[in-house]
Amino acid sequence: MSLELVIVKPDGEVFRGPVESVLLPGTEGDFMVLEGHERFLSPLRIGEVEIRRHGEPALFAALSGGFAEVNSNEIVVTADACELASNIDVARAEAARERAERELAAAERVHHEEAVVRVAGASLQRAIVRIAVAKRT
Repeated sequence: MSLELVIVKPDGEVFRGPVESVLLPGTEGDFMVLEGHERFLSPLRIGEVEIRRHGEPALFAALSGGFAEVNSNEIVVTADACELASNIDVARAEAARERAERELAAAERVHHEEAVVRVAGASLQRAIVRIAVAKRT
């Protein structure tokens, strides 16, 4: 029996296949799932996903939140957004980071509203994660 990983986002599948393990960014901290893991459901935060496949180099993906449902032999990640490192356009991610930095600075300076600052901060965090993941290829 092997562990099957499925990562889906609103517009389709990002990954499907057998894995040795997967490291996911949980809201309470990163966690690794191996074959035979206890069943659970966990919310996910913005962060890196590390996919280990038998005898192959690790794959990395940038995740923008979602949920992971874990069974003994299957992990289903339902993601808000997710990109494998090989699919990330670094120039676009850098531009998004610069834009998010400007928006966050403006939100902190002008708005002082927690919700506006939180949204701008999340945009910056997503861009930083995408850049870091892209550099892993």
